[in-house]
Amino acid sequence: MDESRSFFKKYGYLFSLVSFLGAFLFLIGTVITVETKYYIGDEKIKEYFNLNFVDLLNGNITKPFVMIIILVLIGVGFALILLAGLLKNKLNEKVFNGLIAGSIFAALVGICFIFSSKEIFVYFASNENPLIENFNDASLNWGAAVSIIFLALAINYDISFSSYAEQNNVKVMAENGLLIAMAFVLNFVKLPITTTGGSINLQMIPLMIIALRRGPLHGFVCGGLIYGLLTCLTDGYGFATYPFDYLVGFGSVAVMGFFRSFILSENQTNYNFKGELFILVGGILATGIRFFGSTLSSVIIYDYEFVPALVYNAVYIPVSGAISVAVIMAAYGPLIKLNQRFPAQRVALNK
Repeated sequence: MDESRSFFKKYGYLFSLVSFLGAFLFLIGTVITVETKYYIGDEKIKEYFNLNFVDLLNGNITKPFVMIIILVLIGVGFALILLAGLLKNKLNEKVFNGLIAGSIFAALVGICFIFSSKEIFVYFASNENPLIENFNDASLNWGAAVSIIFLALAINYDISFSSYAEQNNVKVMAENGLLIAMAFVLNFVKLPITTTGGSINLQMIPLMIIALRRGPLHGFVCGGLIYGLLTCLTDGYGFATYPFDYLVGFGSVAVMGFFRSFILSENQTNYNFKGELFILVGGILATGIRFFGSTLSSVIIYDYEFVPALVYNAVYIPVSGAISVAVIMAAYGPLIKLNQRFPAQRVALNK
């Protein structure tokens, strides 16, 4: 077991690179199967069309932005782990693990976009195209499934190659689960601002605390993947909205985790101006990323013009972000005391 761990510690990035390549190559296979249905007299006719990566880049069939994003994410994940592997002995530990964290993020987001590609395809299916003029349904096929498996393998090899050594024990999972539950409850305590769903609430506060306590990886997984998926399913706007409004929107709290060492370091005993400043900077960046993601969603999913989309999201997202950051800054002292009493385990990706 120790020999195997040592082997992947040294060569894990090579397996990750192969996995990223596999994820890309299998997109050339069948990603989505489209079912059309029509009638000839009383006879119901069903036909099936298999679409691959190249087909889905064809703007005459559907908007190709999802596949472009997936391609970019696979490329970013590949490039970051390649840099980490080639420059391992020349980088300090913080930069080295930062590259690996970026590669993991890219693979996680890629998985979510592949999962949501069917929903977005259905949303944008055009009746003007003969292929889908009798569109009835669509489903992910083997190309998408195998690509997801390869991205999951890439994440596994990335973690094996890093010095990410934290055990996700019961205490960590319980704490994260409690904070996610708090965010979920706060999502229902809100001040509606627009008639189409925009509202001011405090759901970001517990998610920011996760990122500050556990680092960017936990912040992204708990905020974007778990909480984002839960709220997407319960809000009722459809899974097509998940990538930008939820995955990017709530995964944005991960940015706070990159400032953890300046805000909640192990040796810190009291709040200070530097910590407050980095809370403000991290909060502004997280809110800005959420604002950017929701604006893209308004433009791409809801066909808003860019300026009206900016105005619509500016009505509530910056206000929610400002209130959340203000609460975190006001509670900075108690958070330090809490971190001293119940210290988060030191994790390489948190540094």
